[in-house]
Amino acid sequence: MNSPEPLVSIILPTYNGSRYLPEAIESCLRQSYENWELIVVDDCSSDATPDIIASYVARDRRIRSLRHPVNRKLPAALNTGHAAATGSYLTWTSDDNRYLPAAIEEMTRFLVEHPTVGLVYTDCALVDEGGRYLRDYSAQPASRLAYMNALAGCFLYRRQVYQTIGGYDEELFLAEDYEYWLRAYRQFELAPLHNTLYEYRWHDQSLTKSANRLAIRTSAERALRRHLPYLRHSLPQDVARGWTVCAANAVRRGDLVQAVTAYARALRTAPGSSLSYVTKKLVGRLQPRRAGSEIMPNGEWS
Repeated sequence: MNSPEPLVSIILPTYNGSRYLPEAIESCLRQSYENWELIVVDDCSSDATPDIIASYVARDRRIRSLRHPVNRKLPAALNTGHAAATGSYLTWTSDDNRYLPAAIEEMTRFLVEHPTVGLVYTDCALVDEGGRYLRDYSAQPASRLAYMNALAGCFLYRRQVYQTIGGYDEELFLAEDYEYWLRAYRQFELAPLHNTLYEYRWHDQSLTKSANRLAIRTSAERALRRHLPYLRHSLPQDVARGWTVCAANAVRRGDLVQAVTAYARALRTAPGSSLSYVTKKLVGRLQPRRAGSEIMPNGEWS
């Protein structure tokens, strides 16, 4: 890449993440792209996390840390890290996941070579608690943000995105990232880079897997209802599917008025695809469902 290389800020929020945190930090240290800063935000951990962070801060000047005096949850930790970041490009990673060595370099190159793109996101590999490969975990078209988290776990965005749309919504814990992508998609081009550059760990203690499914769906539905009317870049059938997701979740909590209203919007947006989709879902309810698939980060919110 041309010199000087732009600075990339990596935010790493953690809470009692001592089991996998060294692997997450080591994956940053192994990046082929070297002009980065790592901001580790300790959300008031009570395990060995502070000692692990301190050892890495002493080891590499590109790493610095911040600590919350009380536990404030993931969205607040992300906002703390972003406020301290100085890079031209921004990203964040989880304390149990790992970048592959070319991740930052390839995403940075993509943004440099595609000046109209505000955010790039990549394919990932799903791994188990021991880091063993389970399956591919592909980035989806951005249009599908209308009904699912299309971005998986590896992404990079311009500082302009953060400056324009602000920080993460601290009232939407468990869907803070999804709401952020929806907000970004309303104003910026989001582009997939189909190269596997990240390992997403699927284990019983991961936030996505251990969190209450109803809570995740509820937060995701709030995000959808907030942004669906404004997703002008999404295909009509994807927007309609988002409204059917809202309808299904409303039925689940017994709010038939909101369910009927949401499904009516789906029918107005794309009647044929909405009827076909609902029929397919009803048939699918009779089939065995893959455990956990409905709460995968790039799974549908229904």
